[in-house]
Amino acid sequence: MKPSVWHQHATHVMRSSILTFLVVAFSTTLIGQNQHLTYGTGATPMALGSDYRAMGWNPAHLTLSPLSASNWKSAIGGLEIGVRLSSNALDRSDLWNGIRDENLETFDWQSDKWSDWKDLLANEEIAFNADITNAASAKHWGNWGLAYASKQHFQAEILLDVQSVELLLQGGAASWFELIVTNLGDTIPNEGNLGDISLNDITNGIDVDGDAILGDILAKSRLGFSWHRSHSVGVSKAWQLEKLTLHTGASGRLLLGNGFFQLKQEDGTLDAFGAFSNGFNIPSLAVAAQPISGQSVRNWGPVGQGWGADFGVALDWNEKIWASAAITDIGFMEWRGERYRFGNLSIGNWQSPLSSAENWIDIATAALDPDTWFSSSDLEVRKIKNGATFHIGGGIKLNQLITLAADGSFDNPDLLGNSGTRLGLSFVFEPAPFVRIDGGLSKWGDETIRYPLGLVLSTGKKGFECGIQATDVQGLWRDSQPEIGLRTCLVRWIW
Repeated sequence: MKPSVWHQHATHVMRSSILTFLVVAFSTTLIGQNQHLTYGTGATPMALGSDYRAMGWNPAHLTLSPLSASNWKSAIGGLEIGVRLSSNALDRSDLWNGIRDENLETFDWQSDKWSDWKDLLANEEIAFNADITNAASAKHWGNWGLAYASKQHFQAEILLDVQSVELLLQGGAASWFELIVTNLGDTIPNEGNLGDISLNDITNGIDVDGDAILGDILAKSRLGFSWHRSHSVGVSKAWQLEKLTLHTGASGRLLLGNGFFQLKQEDGTLDAFGAFSNGFNIPSLAVAAQPISGQSVRNWGPVGQGWGADFGVALDWNEKIWASAAITDIGFMEWRGERYRFGNLSIGNWQSPLSSAENWIDIATAALDPDTWFSSSDLEVRKIKNGATFHIGGGIKLNQLITLAADGSFDNPDLLGNSGTRLGLSFVFEPAPFVRIDGGLSKWGDETIRYPLGLVLSTGKKGFECGIQATDVQGLWRDSQPEIGLRTCLVRWIW
């Protein structure tokens, strides 16, 4: 394709993808390990969580129900979904103007200047999280509560510096390559101006001096990906203490991993490790692929397994004021994968990994594919900690209409998916027994403040329930917003 045609097609696909997501997020009426995204709890999933949705936050809330009737007996749910795409790169008014086709200063989606794309992606952290609750149930009898949940957790994070973005997007046309080799076999000087040559016409680049070392180029980048399933069981007991009620709880879960990849600085050395089920079609660089009878049946078999445990406590007064604390994600996962080799690997002869890229999803996929960057590896079994997290929070019911809550979470930001600090403040308004509106403010790590807003429809404190929440709505009064996401529940029943 000629550059203008390629960019026009990429523009159409990119814009369609984003607009499709926005339409789905805001017109549906029915949500990582950054983690356990739950709907209907405003910005405080730990302080307002109850029944099976409390697991992952505070299992003591299996017998404490801030937003449900205290005499509930059973709860079941399925297909509760949470997704979240967050980046300061999204918080640009010209980017949103370009998506909306407004006649204002816009980001040129059809730009053939690759410096525009480098400016957009370089040195910007992009995080994506998704949680799917496949099936869940909880029982409450007397002072005891018991729950089970089956979930899928997906997360990815990307931080690329200028050199990494340039290499990923331009391949052999990157500025440090002195010579460019075209599809016709011509070798021409790289003077920074491609003229009529499309990036797709470039086979590779040649670094004559041989000083472009991959480890140096990726030194300031951080890449991460994880997908695992969890099966959790939790138990809680309430203890009556005169006017106060003490709730204690614990939960454990089996973790089964399908994919993991992480590139980061470790004690001053760049480290890269990955493990993938065969269904990803990512070949092992350490072992030549060999046909195995019946392998297709195991394409999505786990390549990682582990365990996790949570412990929590809560104290409430007449179900009007409560405070709680918990420690979660104790444990680890063991991944059977490979450690990728850096050494003094020179990229003096480099073929573009994105010769057929047509949209931003291709760029992200290529960045998280080890085969993009590496050519060899060594088999390794690696134990990776879940990353213990401490939570504290509480709430107060001012009256039958208004509930206020606040909570915070603190973990190790060096681990994949962890933000370091998560703070939330929620306002819940119930104008009628069948309607609940939840809003608030949340802040994850170094991110700017987000403003979630949700709606829950139900048949009362018990019965059928469904709902939706946008994870950030500040775009309603600002020219841009740094996050796009939603949390929704298609079916949930309490009786």
